[in-house]
Amino acid sequence: MKQFKKWRGFLILAFLIWAVLEGLLLFHQNWTSVVYLLIPALLFFVFLYGFLRDLNTYGVKTELDISRVLGKDAKEALSFGDVGILTYNNEYIVTWASPFFSEKGIDLVNKKMTSWIEEIRDLFDDDVDLITGRDGQRVYEITRKSDAQLLFVKDVTELSTLRNEVDEQRVVIGLAQLDNYMEYQSYENEELMAHINTQLRSPIVAWAQDNGILIRRLRSDRFILVMNQKVFQSVKEANFSILQIIKDKANSIGVSITLSMSFAYGTNDFKLLDSTINELIELAQSRGGDQAAIKDVNGSVQYIGGNSELSSTRSKVRVRILAQSLQQAIKECNAVYIAGHIMTDFDCMGACLSLSNWVNSLRKKVYIVLEDVPRDKQLQEVMEYYRVALEQRHVFITPDRAMQMIDRNKDLLLMLDHGIPSISSAKEFVDECQRIIVIDHHRRNDHFVHNAILTYVESTASSTCELIVEMLQNIPNHVPIFEAEATIMYLGILVDTNRFKMHTDARTFEAAAVLNTWGANVKLAEKALCEDFTHFTLKHHLIQQAKPFHQEFMIVCEEQEVVDKTLLAQVSDSLLLIKGCRASFTIARTLDAGHPTSCSARSDGSFNVQKIMEKLHGGGHFSAAASSTMDYGPRAFYDQLVTILEEEIKNEGNIA
Repeated sequence: MKQFKKWRGFLILAFLIWAVLEGLLLFHQNWTSVVYLLIPALLFFVFLYGFLRDLNTYGVKTELDISRVLGKDAKEALSFGDVGILTYNNEYIVTWASPFFSEKGIDLVNKKMTSWIEEIRDLFDDDVDLITGRDGQRVYEITRKSDAQLLFVKDVTELSTLRNEVDEQRVVIGLAQLDNYMEYQSYENEELMAHINTQLRSPIVAWAQDNGILIRRLRSDRFILVMNQKVFQSVKEANFSILQIIKDKANSIGVSITLSMSFAYGTNDFKLLDSTINELIELAQSRGGDQAAIKDVNGSVQYIGGNSELSSTRSKVRVRILAQSLQQAIKECNAVYIAGHIMTDFDCMGACLSLSNWVNSLRKKVYIVLEDVPRDKQLQEVMEYYRVALEQRHVFITPDRAMQMIDRNKDLLLMLDHGIPSISSAKEFVDECQRIIVIDHHRRNDHFVHNAILTYVESTASSTCELIVEMLQNIPNHVPIFEAEATIMYLGILVDTNRFKMHTDARTFEAAAVLNTWGANVKLAEKALCEDFTHFTLKHHLIQQAKPFHQEFMIVCEEQEVVDKTLLAQVSDSLLLIKGCRASFTIARTLDAGHPTSCSARSDGSFNVQKIMEKLHGGGHFSAAASSTMDYGPRAFYDQLVTILEEEIKNEGNIA
């Protein structure tokens, strides 16, 4: 023990003196004196050996009464509060324990504190004042007195048990809605609807009853669910198996119906829970349905499921109503400001130009807030080609100029091809605007703008330009679309569908055909997408670096080259041509300011890459998504991506 080291020198000195005396007596042959000195010395060393052996075995037991340490009143207070005290030395070995521990059968004296509860280490290694640890069935709260070698220990087992019971009984409110059910109800016969009700609605009720969930039908396609936190955690751990059950049942009867669910908890304010679950169910459906959206009202949204792409619910009637609502909003405002997203692409620019023509046809002031905003290189070349014509028909202003000019209460802000303020060219003032309309084809997430007066988000559409072409065909007045605008809109559809290879349906081809009749220069569009030799060789260099992952994914991680974002998308598109590849991911630093690490993700429609990118702080579509970050490099991004893919594969296996 360290506190006894100071006595070592005295013992050695005493032994040397004794040895010298013995030597002198032997030299003078004084045998009687030698014996008298030898016997006490031997006895002393025998007792010393025993003492040191016990000291080494048992250590130092400081048997102090707690009243001598803190006083009688403190002793009684700690005893009443069921609080224990430990003292320890510089080696974190317990030197004394109050009776609290012996009463509970805990022997800690002369033992490392961490041998009892490992979490005690955090009190010294981390900047924490209080830790909670478990010893067998008991739970303890432990705190450290910073200016002394003291630990205070409180048995909180009963409190912890009660807290867990209260947490398990917290109310969770949910909604379950059958996606596309109303479409079938509107157009199908009674026989099929009876079959749908039997095969799809009944399993939802049975699932709820089997899990102890209160369920009530609100309308033909929607149910309200009430449960406690314990039941909710149980069905959540099962990945909401009812999602897969409904999908399988729907496939067996040949209908495109899936199930969307929303759950909210974390408060006793039922009005807040009600508004939250309604917002979440809309969010889940706008993201494609077939998933559960979950939110603690004090936290962020979590998604489970979403493994199939939603069928289009875009009826001609709905398009006409939205087009008329948008036109009415334009007529009622003083001026219109059209915002796109940063790194503007063909789809975003085509949508902005066509809406500018629409507003001009209604004789309202309109400004496109995309001047000096970073844009795609190929887009810039086309814009330069049509520069004179575009400058005659459109007014481009900078975001700073727009922020000075816009009337936050009366003017209309159109957010096109995006709905997230952080990537908007109007991000500096979007939160202050009272009149906002969003038209987008990307799936929504919880960062979506909150104060929009009209939202048209259709994730089944190939592009925003496709949506606008349909709207322009459903208004009574004529909106002139010239060659420049039609060509850029056509390019928007062409690029977003990878030349009509993905994310297309009959309406996509119809929109392209309409643009052709409006004057789109198809030959120029094809030439605009041609690659130069350097770009071509770099693309194939990246493709050669692709590595298979689980035999169904292809991943490229480029750590040296700094490339254009468009190239990342092209590489991912090319990798999908490999047989058996469900999804591809291309990671590299890009030419944006600061050279952030970016990832472009593509899928063949059987895997949701949007969910993967959202976990990496990105977003996009079911089959086309992306992410960008300044926080880490390509290799660290790759490591996180692989971890998320492993988790997703495991979850898919659990659902199956």
